[in-house]
Amino acid sequence: MRKYRWKLILGLLLPYALQALDVTIVASALPTIAHYFGQLSQLNWIVAAFNLTSAAFIPFWGQIADIFGRHWALQSCCFLMLIGSAICTGGHPNAFGAFLFGRAIQGIGCAGLNTLIRVALADKVSLEENAKNWTIFTLVAGLSYGVGPAIGGALTVVSWRCMLAIFFLLNDELLGPQPIIGLDEDSARRRDRFTRRLATLDTGGQLIFLFGFSLVILAFTWAGASYAWNSAAVLAPLIIGVVISCGWVYYEYLMAPGNALFQRMPLQKPMLPWRLVQDRNISILLYINLATGMAMYSVLYFVEIYFDLVKHYPPDEAGIQLLLYTPGLGAAGVYISMFLCDTWPRQTFHPLLLGSVIEAVGVGLMAWALYLEHTPTIFGMIALTGVGTGLRFMPCTLHAIGFFPQDISSVVAIMGVAYTFGGTMGLTVMTTVFNNVTPDNPKNGIVWAFVSLTPFMVICILGSVCLGNVNITKDAKGSSSGEVWESNLIRGSYILALFRGEKSEKGPVDQESQEVRFSRLPFDDIETEYRH
Repeated sequence: MRKYRWKLILGLLLPYALQALDVTIVASALPTIAHYFGQLSQLNWIVAAFNLTSAAFIPFWGQIADIFGRHWALQSCCFLMLIGSAICTGGHPNAFGAFLFGRAIQGIGCAGLNTLIRVALADKVSLEENAKNWTIFTLVAGLSYGVGPAIGGALTVVSWRCMLAIFFLLNDELLGPQPIIGLDEDSARRRDRFTRRLATLDTGGQLIFLFGFSLVILAFTWAGASYAWNSAAVLAPLIIGVVISCGWVYYEYLMAPGNALFQRMPLQKPMLPWRLVQDRNISILLYINLATGMAMYSVLYFVEIYFDLVKHYPPDEAGIQLLLYTPGLGAAGVYISMFLCDTWPRQTFHPLLLGSVIEAVGVGLMAWALYLEHTPTIFGMIALTGVGTGLRFMPCTLHAIGFFPQDISSVVAIMGVAYTFGGTMGLTVMTTVFNNVTPDNPKNGIVWAFVSLTPFMVICILGSVCLGNVNITKDAKGSSSGEVWESNLIRGSYILALFRGEKSEKGPVDQESQEVRFSRLPFDDIETEYRH
């Protein structure tokens, strides 16, 4: 297991650092880049183009990982990052659209790397081993998020090195394509195998989600920055996007076993298993991830704007001020989370609740510190917010996988969507507040922008109190063949369970594999579908 972990570290650390860097790598350079292209009024699109595709394509990569295997999916993402970086680097001053296109390609690749690496870390290991693996990568993410604004785009040229590391170290280690019922991998031709696997992709769900969620993100991107909230340019994509997104949820419901689309398309694997939607813990975790994204983006972007517009620091110096986010997230938050999950009490509830409280305090007091313009306190709140974020990075994924270990790709994907959407939503809310405060007083605009996030953080605390719990037991079972490991779960409120003296149950419960899914269909019906 130690040898396998070191292969994961050496093979995936560089691409994971790359995708984390790309989230914040333009934070300190936004004004400079916009000025270079002569598009200061469209500055928000430098971030929005990346976030738009990054959020929309996360579920797509989750399904690709299962259908075609982890290795080639990761290689495809590294290649897209390489192409996107090349387009951005070679941007002509009159080609702002091409630069945004490059950022969009980077977003697609980044979405895949983030999702696939999380999936790979959870494959073939118990929940205890996953906690150890994920601790290391969380530290890397925290470091990359923090140093991104300071180093600019210097490290985006490492994409090709990521591809080589993955190929030579992990080609034989990562899980390949998941088994397809009725498909003989040895005798079938390559084209037939590809076609059969492609047929299991939830094409309808992917397209509906892509259009609906993209319109919602587009509306939030325009709102308050480019257009007023009550303008047609914002309301039209927002309303249409919400309607289409609701239609997507209903479409995934129809794909559940026993429902209409399941009967018509039994070969397709739904991108969102309906049992995940019905679980209260997953719903709460989605909001926690959304709040985490809001808090992190608020610090990494609006604190930088404060040092730029209020303190008049040059972009490189303003970015360096954000480095304090890194020790808070990594040295404190992740380490405390690691202790609570790996050593004592070996449970996910405690770091999730503690992180939610600390992050809310950090965001709330940040507004007060910015109002006073007390730089040491600002630095302290940057670090404190990082602690809250770091406390929840690892436990959120572990908590979700603890309940649904056979849906790792789907669980990781929807958590990633919530996190990215939270960042976009947070920037939208803060930008709207900032733009509606007196233009000649940017400090007040930034202060009230942070105040506007406080209610979201309070709701996050209330949601965390209602969470269940996953006990990461030392006797958890697991194997490289995909055997399901055991963990102790409390599905209802963990706090209420403590008062009532309720005991945890063995998990996972009622997990339905693909083999079980197809075994409920008559053999003749399966043959008919394959012939069709």
